[in-house]
Amino acid sequence: MSPRWRCLTAVCALAAICTVGCTKVATQGGGGTGAARHNDWTVPGVLRVGFYEDMDTLNPVLTLQSFVNNVEALVFSGLVQYTDTYGLQPDAASEVPTQANGGISKDGRTITYHLRHNLKFSDGAPLTSADVKYTWQQIMNPANNTPNRVPGDQVESIETPDPYTVVVHLKQPSAPFVSTFILNGSTPSGAILPKHLLDKYRDLNKISFNTHPVGSGPFTVNRWEPGSVLVLEANPLYWRGPPKLKEIQLRIIPNQNSLLTALRTHEVDFYFDAAETQYGPLKSVAGVRVTNAPSLSIEHIKMNCRSPWLRDVNVRRAVAYGIDWGRLARDVYLNLGVPAMADVPPRSWAYNPAVKPYPHDPRKAMALLTSAGFTRGPQGIFQKNGQPLKLTMVTVIGISTRLKAEELVQQELRAVGIDVTIRNYPANLVFATYAGNGILTRGRYDMALVTMDLSPDPDNSINFSPDQLPPVGQNRSFYVDPDVGKWEAAGRLHYDIAQRRKYYWLIQQRIHDALPIHGIVWRPTLNAINSDLQNFKPGAPTTDFWNAYEWSI
Repeated sequence: MSPRWRCLTAVCALAAICTVGCTKVATQGGGGTGAARHNDWTVPGVLRVGFYEDMDTLNPVLTLQSFVNNVEALVFSGLVQYTDTYGLQPDAASEVPTQANGGISKDGRTITYHLRHNLKFSDGAPLTSADVKYTWQQIMNPANNTPNRVPGDQVESIETPDPYTVVVHLKQPSAPFVSTFILNGSTPSGAILPKHLLDKYRDLNKISFNTHPVGSGPFTVNRWEPGSVLVLEANPLYWRGPPKLKEIQLRIIPNQNSLLTALRTHEVDFYFDAAETQYGPLKSVAGVRVTNAPSLSIEHIKMNCRSPWLRDVNVRRAVAYGIDWGRLARDVYLNLGVPAMADVPPRSWAYNPAVKPYPHDPRKAMALLTSAGFTRGPQGIFQKNGQPLKLTMVTVIGISTRLKAEELVQQELRAVGIDVTIRNYPANLVFATYAGNGILTRGRYDMALVTMDLSPDPDNSINFSPDQLPPVGQNRSFYVDPDVGKWEAAGRLHYDIAQRRKYYWLIQQRIHDALPIHGIVWRPTLNAINSDLQNFKPGAPTTDFWNAYEWSI
């Protein structure tokens, strides 16, 4: 065995993120945590969840929306899934492949999954290796409007020697592969699809399955009324046994102030992903617990590197120096998250401690614009060739923290001579796929205030590699840097984290210098829940709904 593979596996590399220690979930509020029912507004067996984002589809192959992750974890199975302690555990697979158990070959190019023998889709059909192979084929099907095909595009072929064995042959070794391939709760491509229902279609873009899917997860879809409610029922055929909840209602309330009201009036039991600006008021609601769990979600400003003004790195740097990032973290995000710059969190083994947020330096911002050929125009706005420096900033409507952040950014950039127009949209437009005419994927913005949900593994090819531009992938900053593509590829080849680390340090430094994004904070996941809800364990990298099969109320 070569030194590259000695004593290490993909899962070992991923587990190393926790060697610095995972922050314990903080819980505050007016309610207790006992098993008995305490709130007279609790509906036993029924959980009413408030979402501020509607879903664009329920087919996980066709979406980038992070809120669909949660539905996916409820309705489908993946091969593996993350837990709240960042551990990787088997889902449809009976064990997580490693080199120690023979699931990963010595050369790192063959991955073998063994499926559980009691798996069934909710219609009673067995889930077999043929479904796993079919799912990969649909990920790679060029007729499907899949936002990206990572890591399916790293696969050379898949064999299914029997109904319970899946043998994946990779084009080259890939340390992150096991932790990302059909990972439950990730979009796109984090769910095993039913071949027996879908094999008749040329593509999956416009079929009834997308609004009423059949999966093998703990819940089934009863009905979906877009913009209103998605009702899920317990799946009696789930491999772990029927879940404890009888029903989950996902209610779409596209305004966070309205969601807070709905929680106070007991129309919902669970306000998912609450705003930092509401942290104080939520803690005062009687009968409600507020959980504050660390996450791998980086709240950031994305800069469109192909927009007329921001294609110039000096303009991007002027923006970065013109914004007071510390003030955003303190006054808007209330210091609830960890300050951020690039795409690797401080507790990761791959974190580069030399990469820091830009300091607030208005003089430097204006000097950069002057050196780039801009001059002051009317009302103090910089201009070039008679055109004022105007930028459009977008985010999702109804998110109170981001609205406050946008206003602060607008004020600060105005002070250095950059005119910012705020233009916000519903989530299913902001994050729509290229085929769905998405705001981000079509590049119809200059700056976007959004969150990037990442994996414990530092590979972030889908967001920064030059071969991942839309419509092929989700490099929605449209940042093209061959060095970053080369470093991302090199980082995947090794299972030894010491060899991988140097590439991610280089990438973080380049992100800092080139500014396709600038982080604000690593956001905590804030949830406000009915204190009668039991076994809720937030903080998993992909979704807080990862263990909904054991929730009860």
